[in-house]
Amino acid sequence: MADEMGVALIAGVSGIVGRGIATRLLDAGWRVIGLSRTPPLPGIEGLEHVPADLTDATAMRQALAQAGSAVTHIFYAGRAPDPDPQAEAARNTAMLVNTVDAVRAAGGPLVHVHAVHGTKWYGSHVGPFKTPAAEDDSRCPVPNFYFDQHDWLEAEGPRQDFTWSTTRPHLLTGFSLGYPHNITSVIAVHGTLCRRAGRALTFPGTQGHFDRVSQVTDIDLLVDAMQWCATTPAAANQAFNIVNADYFRWKDVWPEIAAFFEVEPGGVAPESLTDAFAGAAASWRATAERDGLSEPDINRIASGPYGDGTFAATWDDMSSTVKIRRAGFDRVYSCRDSLLGALAAYRSHRVIP
Repeated sequence: MADEMGVALIAGVSGIVGRGIATRLLDAGWRVIGLSRTPPLPGIEGLEHVPADLTDATAMRQALAQAGSAVTHIFYAGRAPDPDPQAEAARNTAMLVNTVDAVRAAGGPLVHVHAVHGTKWYGSHVGPFKTPAAEDDSRCPVPNFYFDQHDWLEAEGPRQDFTWSTTRPHLLTGFSLGYPHNITSVIAVHGTLCRRAGRALTFPGTQGHFDRVSQVTDIDLLVDAMQWCATTPAAANQAFNIVNADYFRWKDVWPEIAAFFEVEPGGVAPESLTDAFAGAAASWRATAERDGLSEPDINRIASGPYGDGTFAATWDDMSSTVKIRRAGFDRVYSCRDSLLGALAAYRSHRVIP
């Protein structure tokens, strides 16, 4: 892997992706500046945090007036959700533009911008799509900020003399706290509640989801790819799918997940995780305080609505990784190992018993 150390600016450093790439680059000897409204918790040793509102162009220029003058690479992992896809696209593209413009205004010697997108590019959130999805497949017909950001980077990169790249992960697996949109954290909480209730680990989604082909992206794999994209000439001005090397069906890994929680595996039993997590909030806090767990707020661990939405889809999710492999990226992660390893991390961090 070609690895040129530089000065990285990470937008959205408090999220699972931002935290992951910040930690990776710091370990590799980079200087890392992180942008978010509030500092990441727990703190990241060596990170230079700059509080900033990415939606405010003027405030961004003021915040980066000094720190931005050294930035060589931007890793953009920020997002501002909106129920209106068109409003979400406009807001999130403006946030990316504000970040690049603030670095440019500070005189930063910017050479590369990397943005994290996802398989919603293909419509994975809308309905069945062509699988395995390839990077040059048609865009989903629903508005999406990925498209607007991509088009802006493609147009402005040559004009402003920087290269760009994007990655398209799927469901992220890995340890996170304070970022509840993580499928492993959803399973961690659901499994813990099943164990406390003395019942089998049932699958809370649909039979179709339980049976279909699924995929995940290990957070470590994603940050491997982000670093590689930003420092490898073959990745310049390209978009890449990035998912684990194999695929799986929940019905096949569910018995091993149940064994992790030391309960029997159950079948499909649809339930609202939104209601289950909300109903368990008080008892979770009391149990966490009694047993010395590290996070008493269930909402900082996992999102019930995210779990409900994820486990409802009945179509296959499958992305091709041919393009990134042909370009020279050779990291390999297993879905089973990523899922079980992430659950073990929640236990080792004392988030779950």
